[in-house]
Amino acid sequence: MPEELIPIVFFISIAAVLIFRPLTTRIGKMIEQSHNKKVEQDPHLQRIMQLMERLVDRMDRLEDRVDYTERMVERQRAQAMLTEGSRREKPTAVRNESRLRHDDESSSR
Repeated sequence: MPEELIPIVFFISIAAVLIFRPLTTRIGKMIEQSHNKKVEQDPHLQRIMQLMERLVDRMDRLEDRVDYTERMVERQRAQAMLTEGSRREKPTAVRNESRLRHDDESSSR
């Protein structure tokens, strides 16, 4: 007996989905539309939405400015490191040359 019920239950389930799916979809759209109308009609919510959009726009611009500033600071640091590195190399080279001269002078005596 239970084996005979399996195809029947399966058939009824498929029929229920096919019948009720368009209805539930339509009900969902109606609920969404009524919610959107309430949001559009409420001036307080509209004002909040406008302020949020302005804040998002300002945040985007601030992010761009921060990114630009970070790039410029990084570029200046890299240039400073290059100039410091070249300054450090020159005195070392001069010191090495003076040591070589001193060693040459000592060995020639």
